[in-house]
Amino acid sequence: MRFVAFLTPLALSLSLTTGVAIAGTTPGPLDFTVLRNGEAVGAHHLRFQPTSDNGLQVSVDTNVVVKMAMIPVYRFEHHGHETWKDGRLVALASETNDDGTHHVLKVDGGDGGLSVNGDGKTARLAETLPASLWNDETVKQSTLLNTLDGHAMAVRIADLGADRVAVGNHMVAAHHYAMTGDLSRELWYDASGTLVQVRFKAKDDSDIQYVLR
Repeated sequence: MRFVAFLTPLALSLSLTTGVAIAGTTPGPLDFTVLRNGEAVGAHHLRFQPTSDNGLQVSVDTNVVVKMAMIPVYRFEHHGHETWKDGRLVALASETNDDGTHHVLKVDGGDGGLSVNGDGKTARLAETLPASLWNDETVKQSTLLNTLDGHAMAVRIADLGADRVAVGNHMVAAHHYAMTGDLSRELWYDASGTLVQVRFKAKDDSDIQYVLR
């Protein structure tokens, strides 16, 4: 049963500078509960570590297990590491187990582009952002890098305006966006640019939600 791949994940006319660099701050750890039709099925964790050379290390870990009658019917495990320098992606590595389908990705940035080796296939792509979604500049892009196998995904973004979402046991103001195209996601970022919620339909039409704890 294949139901979810969160991180499936241009000639860029917009800045690739991250919201973190603009704000001059580093986000704290972000821990999301993954819900399927309202039931907790896993967790998604983001960790951020600034470096002394104006860089940022970002780790991404997702673990999902869907069970029916207490029997696991689907597993998704993703472990990624991003390296940023001066607001630009300079390296990315990830390993993924999508219910038995394994992906290995290595990306190196530089010279205005990305050198990609995904599942043993190499490519050269225009500079863009990875589809890890934590960066609020994501909503200004027309292409994103798939963080499982490294292919480029064309996306369109609609601004749905101000909203309020639950974070822990309280409501917070957030801005709501809808992403369509090769990757379909609804995204909410708070006033600081922090990702606070993600929602989308899985392949089996179930409702998947990433809710910040």
